[in-house]
Amino acid sequence: MNDGVAIWRWVALVSAAAVLQVTLVDDVQILGVHPDLLLLLAVCAGLTGGPGRGAGVGFACGLVADLFLPGRFGVAALAFALTGYAAGTAGDTVVRPARWISVTMCTLASALGTITYAVLGQLLGQRTLSDPRLLTVVGIVSLVNGVLALPALALCRWAEQSPVPARLR
Repeated sequence: MNDGVAIWRWVALVSAAAVLQVTLVDDVQILGVHPDLLLLLAVCAGLTGGPGRGAGVGFACGLVADLFLPGRFGVAALAFALTGYAAGTAGDTVVRPARWISVTMCTLASALGTITYAVLGQLLGQRTLSDPRLLTVVGIVSLVNGVLALPALALCRWAEQSPVPARLR
């Protein structure tokens, strides 16, 4: 959707997720790992808006995440864009997903996004794949994102809504 209102809604969602991530969620740790709201938003954008929206929102979320992550700038942007695109492609294959299918897809896509970030980081000289905590990180991020999937999907559906009825566009 090329509606200006939708773009501002996405800007508001990405901004709110970034503020929540940095101020609150980074301090909430499970086994030394914090959840990743920006990856969750990228995945849910793909599931609700399709591959293009997932890639665009994923890239924006990744750029914001890169501001706060150590390592090479742009790794999270590329990983989240690829993950959002993949989630959108997978979401397009399901006609009317049940809630449990959406939660499962969000969980799996979050695991894929975390692994994609690790692979890209390794390719660019970081020691992300050899980190002994990698499986713990993948598990915790994907499980927490699965738990938060339904409210995040609802917010993303809100962002995708057009304020102008289709018959008037």
